[in-house]
Amino acid sequence: MKEEYNYTLTVPITDIGEAQELLQLVEAKYPQVRISRKPDRRDAARFYLCFPFAGSRTDHGFTEWLGEEGKEGWDLFGPNYGVWGLS
Repeated sequence: MKEEYNYTLTVPITDIGEAQELLQLVEAKYPQVRISRKPDRRDAARFYLCFPFAGSRTDHGFTEWLGEEGKEGWDLFGPNYGVWGLS
């Protein structure tokens, strides 16, 4: 099983294009991240971002970076520790 730290990013549906552009930057800055789309809730799009634990945390600096790059009204929840997959 693989350890990870994960986040949920929630953005208004009207900002989805900007969010997808930002998530491409996240993938470039943090190549080990896994990003998936969660079901929309009300008028919000939700994304699930997973950073693997590889002897140390690979998400260092992510929340600060997103705080600088994101928009007002975007919500980031996490980090949450989790385990996924089979060994």
